[in-house]
Amino acid sequence: MTAYKVAAYRGKRNWYLKIADYSQTVRDGEGKPPAREQAETLRRELAERSHRNKFGWTHIDVQSVTEEAPLGLPNHTVDEEG
Repeated sequence: MTAYKVAAYRGKRNWYLKIADYSQTVRDGEGKPPAREQAETLRRELAERSHRNKFGWTHIDVQSVTEEAPLGLPNHTVDEEG
């Protein structure tokens, strides 16, 4: 299953630090367009919404989400020692 995270950032600092003002994850699914197509459509909609409502989003990213880590969690493990 393919998934993409679309995130909108206000300012270069927030974009660099990956502090999103808004984010949404889209996935492939039966009866849906491909995830990449959904992500690009959402990116365009967010850009229009930011302009229309003056949200001030300066960066809108589309990032592939790996299947190794659950969505919304960092892609790393922590070793616990006794």
